[in-house]
Amino acid sequence: MSTRTLPLKVLGVAALLLATSACPDRTSTEPEPQPQPQNPGWGPPSLPAPPPLPARTSCSGLSLGPGSYDWNVTHEGRTRLYRVHVPTGYDPTRPTSAVLAFHGYSSDEKEQEALSRMSQEADAQGFIAVYPRGLNQPEITGTASPGNEDTRGWNAGVCCGPAQFTRVDDVGFVDALLADLDTRVCLDTRRIYATGLSTGGFFSYRLACERAGQFAAIAPVAGMAGFGPCAPSRPVAVMHFHGSEDPTISIGGGTIPFGFGGTYPSAAESVAGWAYLNTCTGSADTTFDQGDSTCVTSTGCSQNAEVTLCTVRGGGHNWPGGLPWPGSGQVSSDLNATQEMWRFFSTHSRP
Repeated sequence: MSTRTLPLKVLGVAALLLATSACPDRTSTEPEPQPQPQNPGWGPPSLPAPPPLPARTSCSGLSLGPGSYDWNVTHEGRTRLYRVHVPTGYDPTRPTSAVLAFHGYSSDEKEQEALSRMSQEADAQGFIAVYPRGLNQPEITGTASPGNEDTRGWNAGVCCGPAQFTRVDDVGFVDALLADLDTRVCLDTRRIYATGLSTGGFFSYRLACERAGQFAAIAPVAGMAGFGPCAPSRPVAVMHFHGSEDPTISIGGGTIPFGFGGTYPSAAESVAGWAYLNTCTGSADTTFDQGDSTCVTSTGCSQNAEVTLCTVRGGGHNWPGGLPWPGSGQVSSDLNATQEMWRFFSTHSRP
């Protein structure tokens, strides 16, 4: 992890956060909604999804062993980077789950690996951890831009920074990344998951909307549903983490200041939208309640795609149980988001 200060390296400049509602809050007893018009702020939809990576029961011809690797793919004429941690005990003949963890605005893959401690959990649980790198302004424009190196982010629809302003095809980058990763490691293609902090959380929601055929579940942290119209090809399980005192992305929703964006939904509205999409008709059950943190899960969902909201009372704009940094607010020591999301992920696979 770099030695530079992190407040807020992960979407720390609130003025560059752009978010808006993707999926409205509805219950199964309300009238059938009318389709939403495309919001110009969301930008155009991504290209059609490629076929899902083929399922397999074993792999052959692969020899890569455990360790951390930095790889790249070419997409849209640019070299795109991603870091991979292959866990201790990995068997190149056995299909292995993968978690893609997207960093926040002005951060990078190394900082995301450090603050989430995802690689340690990967070693403990035996999954592959993947940390993609977003583009910054100089990389997007192809010109020197001193002072704008720390502008990495994701085009999550209405969020965030140069990647969003210029409509970088980050969803297409993820397609290319997965295709490349599948040639290097033995992937369990039915068990690929996405998470991310802040703008990375927003982007996880977009992937669920547009790449439900690839991702079995998502776990956004401090990021809202900010892309639409959202029409996933299948139900996607969701576990959302949010601090009640997040100063950057308010848990209750809000408006981005300084004219840099519009309104964004609350955490409750974000998960309610997905409970509607997943046709959850069961009860809302408390599934975690310890110290400052509570998780409530909507049940009775199509294809068992439950939707969970975990709230950290007093929590700030950070990764619960993760690495704290100055200015991010209270970090929960009662809820470990990395551990809890893996427990959630491990119970879901795509058909």
